[in-house]
Amino acid sequence: MNNRPKILVAPTDVQELTMLAQGGVDGFIVGSRAFTICSRGYFELNELKEAVTVAHQLNKKIYLTVDAIFPNDLLEKLTEYLEEIKELPFDGIRYSDLGVYMLLKEKLPHIPQHFVDQMMLTNYETVNYWANRGVSHVRLAPELTLEEILEIKTKATPTVEILVHGASMMFTSRRKLVENYLDFQQRIGKGVQLGSDGLHLYDPERDLYYPIIENDHGTHIFSGNDVCMVDDLAKLMTVGIDVFYIEGFTYDTEGLKGLVKLYNMAIDLALTDPEKYEKAGIVLYQEAEKLKEANRRMDRGFYYKPTIYKNQQK
Repeated sequence: MNNRPKILVAPTDVQELTMLAQGGVDGFIVGSRAFTICSRGYFELNELKEAVTVAHQLNKKIYLTVDAIFPNDLLEKLTEYLEEIKELPFDGIRYSDLGVYMLLKEKLPHIPQHFVDQMMLTNYETVNYWANRGVSHVRLAPELTLEEILEIKTKATPTVEILVHGASMMFTSRRKLVENYLDFQQRIGKGVQLGSDGLHLYDPERDLYYPIIENDHGTHIFSGNDVCMVDDLAKLMTVGIDVFYIEGFTYDTEGLKGLVKLYNMAIDLALTDPEKYEKAGIVLYQEAEKLKEANRRMDRGFYYKPTIYKNQQK
């Protein structure tokens, strides 16, 4: 085990980027509100320029995301946008749309491509299909078991990124569904939690709150639990997973900074003293629990369970 995985996050602004870089983050995802499906923060052109400069001054990687769902008119706007940012020295561009792939080949062939479709990257053949077309990095779908991830990594050509902490996106639609949903729930008198921390779906059977974000790209529903693998990284590191992504949209700056510290500690222990790491695992997990929001829980996501579709018919 000699490969140290990189830690990747999405910052809210340049100030947070600087703080997190100093706290041990290796790479940052930034993007414009117009072309980013959902993020902790958004960076317009002047902010992008500053973020790239600051990240590289701190010897960190920085990646532009254009991962929205692209109808024709938005794809045309992206063409203009790529002209505006083509001189910025990003370390990669992240996307999940085939039209964007074609545009990037034409407009920005000098910047590495990262394919991050969270739904379709579920097997090594698909991963290598994209590698054969010039993609250098992929982010795997979050609904994969540990066994599936390990097999993909051993057979994959590009570098591989996985979610190790935070919420995963369960559903997305270009339609703005929240208003209709609220109207329906008001008629039946249940199902929605509205509060100072935003909109949630509430599942009384599991006592879980699922965050909803509605923006110009539609409606997005996230998992009620935060994935947490801080005490269970050894097998992932043994096969050489390249990037650990921490999804921090349910965390404030201090919470995300704390998570980065814990994961760096876990990685260092797993590399230098595996037995000590195994013993320290419960403490690392407990420390991570202290950083989450009160109405959220932590679990292993799908690392140790396959996706199961429950038959609700009686």
